[in-house]
Parts: sequence; C-alpha cells; structure tokens
Amino acid sequence: MHYILLDAKAASQWVKENNKRVIGTINGKVDFHCGIMPKKEGGFYVNIGSTICKKLKLKEGDILSVTFKKDTSSYQFEMPEELSEVLATDRKANGLFHSLSEGNQRGLIYLVTQVKSTDKRIERALRIAEQLKIGVTSPRLVLKK
Repeated sequence: MHYILLDAKAASQWVKENNKRVIGTINGKVDFHCGIMPKKEGGFYVNIGSTICKKLKLKEGDILSVTFKKDTSSYQFEMPEELSEVLATDRKANGLFHSLSEGNQRGLIYLVTQVKSTDKRIERALRIAEQLKIGVTSPRLVLKK
C-alpha cells in the first residue's frame, strides 16, 4: 500500500468540515480522487495507487507537494463510460447499484477503471451487473468465480 502522510493541521481542516472525500493533486501534475483517513496512532494519510507512483516515478521517502479541493463529483470517483452504459440499459442492476453504500459504489467503479482495454471494461461492467442481480454487492467478492 502506498500512502502520503498529511500534516495534521491541514488535514483536520477537511475532516472537521466533514469533507474527507477530496481531489488531490500531486506536484501539480496528477489529480486523483481520495479520502483523508485518520491513522490509529494520530494524524492522517491518503492512499495513492501504484499507477500514480509509477507515473510520477515516486519512491519511498520522496517529499511531495499535494493540494486538495472538495470532490463534488457524483460518486467521488470518475464513473467509467462502460459501467454507466451497462447501468443505463439494465434497470435492475442500476437500482441495486444505487442502493449500495457510497463506498461500495466507488469500489465497483474502481474495479472497472483498473482495466485498460475497452472490451475488458465492458466485460467487467457486465459481470458487476450480473453479480449485483444475484446479491453479491461487495467489491471484494464481485469478481470471484
């Protein structure tokens, strides 16, 4: 797991306003959706994916410039076109998707965005729709056979 430790004073401003979902920008180059999370021992952190680390050639201990802005997007994550289209054409799956917690919705969206090929993204979106209809709602379980 890759993460960025945050200055407690700066992070608490977001958490205090109940806006832990934000869009972060690293070194003025890469935007990403994230949540400001509390650490057990105090302080805060933000998870970052290995894709971002590779893109910016980051390594452990690097000092970064990170800015945040409130995430006002519908799902606090970019909805992939493939999943949007599948949900638009499958009323039952759409209803089930929108009845999930925001965290589970983001998790399912993330599963689709992690695939590069459009065909594979469509396959994954269809798989998610089918799994929702048989009662599997956890992003951790939805792709298991």
